[in-house]
Amino acid sequence: MSEFLIKSAISMTVLFLLYKLFLEKEKMHRFNRFYLLFSLLFSLCLPFITIPVYVSIPVTPIQDSVMMIHSVTEQQPLTNSNTVSTVVVQPEVNYMPYIIWGLYSIVTLLLIIRFAINITRFYRLKKRNQNIPYKDAILVLIDNNILPHTFLNTVYVNKEEYEKQAIEPELYSHELTHVKQRHTLDILFIELLKTILWFNPLLYFYKKAIQLNHEFLADENVIYKNDIISYQRLLLNRSQQRAPMAMLASNLNFPITKKRFVMMTKTTPKIKTLALKLACMITVTVIVYFLSTENVAYAGTQQNETLTATDSVSPDSRRDEYFKGVRIIIQDSLRNVFINTPYEKLTLEQKRYYLANVPNKKDNPDGVSEEDYKFSLEQKDSHFYIDNKKISREEFLKHKREEFASTGFKMFGETKAGEEMSMTFMLYYHTYPYYNKHIKHLNDHYPEETCQITISKKPVPDSFKIIKTGNEIGKSDKEVIDIRQETMISAATYNFEEDNAKTAHTRDAAFPGGNEAFDAYITKNLDLDSIIQKNEAFIGYTVNTDGSVTHVKLYGDNDEKLNDDIKKVFEASPKWIPQQENGKPITTNKVFTYRKTK
Repeated sequence: MSEFLIKSAISMTVLFLLYKLFLEKEKMHRFNRFYLLFSLLFSLCLPFITIPVYVSIPVTPIQDSVMMIHSVTEQQPLTNSNTVSTVVVQPEVNYMPYIIWGLYSIVTLLLIIRFAINITRFYRLKKRNQNIPYKDAILVLIDNNILPHTFLNTVYVNKEEYEKQAIEPELYSHELTHVKQRHTLDILFIELLKTILWFNPLLYFYKKAIQLNHEFLADENVIYKNDIISYQRLLLNRSQQRAPMAMLASNLNFPITKKRFVMMTKTTPKIKTLALKLACMITVTVIVYFLSTENVAYAGTQQNETLTATDSVSPDSRRDEYFKGVRIIIQDSLRNVFINTPYEKLTLEQKRYYLANVPNKKDNPDGVSEEDYKFSLEQKDSHFYIDNKKISREEFLKHKREEFASTGFKMFGETKAGEEMSMTFMLYYHTYPYYNKHIKHLNDHYPEETCQITISKKPVPDSFKIIKTGNEIGKSDKEVIDIRQETMISAATYNFEEDNAKTAHTRDAAFPGGNEAFDAYITKNLDLDSIIQKNEAFIGYTVNTDGSVTHVKLYGDNDEKLNDDIKKVFEASPKWIPQQENGKPITTNKVFTYRKTK
């Protein structure tokens, strides 16, 4: 919002200064009318315009990263009932934004009501008084001593003057110009903007300039057929009369100033007119260049350049597309890095380091593989969902693999004293119509306007946090864990979209360079095929708020010596970007899935 206000205000100011210094003094009123309206519309739309300028820069390896290979390794949260310690955190509520929006809403509502009342008054006057067709307009005869003024296609005049034929023909010609050129629409437009952006003082200057230009246009039409001196004398004689509702009406007496008299006798050479129009185009181009263009870095291909595998597996263009227009706030106390800028202003190194994991676009589904479908058929104690509706395993078996566009799973693990971790799966399948309607565009763009990443200098001493919300407040930590486990495993329905919405403020812990970079690090330092005897095992570990890895444990093998070997490598890994929840780092438990190479 602040970016919108700043950019629009800068554009309005520059374009208005150009008008006041050069255009207003020249006799090019039709262009000036277009220019003023365009300036408003352009300034309001400018913050939403982004023109990328691609700049080739050399790629620099990221410090602390080993074998930057990007992949997708399914790592699922781990719940360990024996090692979980809990801290109750009550979130602080900042009421200031609510107060500001409340005051804004009240003022805006009052102005909208006033705007509607003013328009209604014109229609009431028209309805209550005599109407007479006159050329392309309708004359409304009013008993009050008023100066002729126009609203849309209606001209309001004094009834007594009309009956005595005391209204000069020049006045009719002046008001009919307002009607034919639809000047009222310009005024209604600016008034509507003032009701919404009432705090912007520039709109009041724009309105005054627009109304004065309307009078220039009407004067120009009158003096084309009449004597200038007599018309100026008429204006002076009528200058003491007032037009009610001048805020919305076009009237003869706005304003009787030296500017209007000077403009009646002024001429502007065509060459000067063209030069001024060209200057306007150049000014608009400069504004767009400085306020709407953004440098987008891409990896160059210079000789001897050190490239990482990230370039070929996860293109930077996908990250640019995903975070386009998002403000990135990074508070990295560990590395003394503090950033608050639009995503496009980040360096390529910062993008790759702090925003390594970007979800792939879903686009057209590839369907369900034979392997995934076979895996689901083998799960007898799991929970099945089709299009977010829970079904029994027997019902699932009635469907063919070709019916589904995509599949996925959530994994729940629990460890009891002296036993291995037991796993339960929630398997969800989506048909093609459901996928195209609800899922296809979920990963197109980051779901929030701001992405905040915080890394603490020291880890939070507890390995897990429970933030109680809603009906969880007042319950013990154990009760909360039980409720969440029961909800996850035994819920009547599982809603994929709602689950994504809930995690919109949460970013999973990420290894610099992505999941494949972490896989490469483990592969380089551990020969898991020779260490682990079983075909499948799970390595649980904790990523702390400072990015360090602790609490490493191998599930699936009971050899403590092997645990120590794995523990050393995991805990020595480069610092992670910790999991983020509402812009703050939290400790999270993760699982590294190992399957023996065939």
